[in-house]
Amino acid sequence: MGTSKSNSKQKMDKKIISIIKSKIKEINACEKNPLILISTGAYCPPHKVHIQNFVICKNQIKTHNLILGLISPSHDNYVNYKNPSPWNLNSEVRLKLLDSIIKEEKQDNFLLSDSWESEQEDFVHFPSVFKLRGEEIKEICKSKFNLNIDFGFIMGADLVIRTKCMKHMSQIGILVIILRPDWDNNFIFEMKNNLDKQLQDNVIIVELNENYFCDPMSSTLIRDLFQQEKYDQVIKFTSKDSVDILKKYFEKSKNIKE
Repeated sequence: MGTSKSNSKQKMDKKIISIIKSKIKEINACEKNPLILISTGAYCPPHKVHIQNFVICKNQIKTHNLILGLISPSHDNYVNYKNPSPWNLNSEVRLKLLDSIIKEEKQDNFLLSDSWESEQEDFVHFPSVFKLRGEEIKEICKSKFNLNIDFGFIMGADLVIRTKCMKHMSQIGILVIILRPDWDNNFIFEMKNNLDKQLQDNVIIVELNENYFCDPMSSTLIRDLFQQEKYDQVIKFTSKDSVDILKKYFEKSKNIKE
């Protein structure tokens, strides 16, 4: 790992340590096992639902004490493959956008953008992200606080079906699934019931209650709104700084090409 990547990881780990340190009395007083969740994805660009998913989990998970959420943007190689130019945003700008939304939503003592995955040599499949990054974070918690944590993966129901991730349950550990209110979610329950009993216990299903209001929000929608210069709508779904971050990014990309 190069010096800049090493420094970046050290800064990231210091942020994790700082958040856990601020909560250590609460963690030790709670009878439930402390849980850290991670999510992966392109986040190209990220939006408020990505943040809200973690907040919903924090409020609804009863089996664990959810102390920290990590949002891990995928490697640039994956984004370059998935999204055509100019929307193949590099990890630096995706991390900036995530940080701006987390701060605006006042979740910066609970959520962090995590640069580990984007700084690897190439795209890392999600079970490997879970295993490798999870081992590092468990070691941090153990060595700094003598704290044994559970580490889990958070996914929307649509992504669970698309990636067939329950086949990887033995590698994932804890899987938190957020059901989509506009879907017939019976298939998710069937997939869970087909697992061995021990693995079933590691699948936590979070159902959105009827009072949860969800605007139709997606990265595709935000890209379209930005291209149409509907910046007020982009800000509504992301953050007040997001438009400036994206404008500066595209202007810099344009100058490089010229």
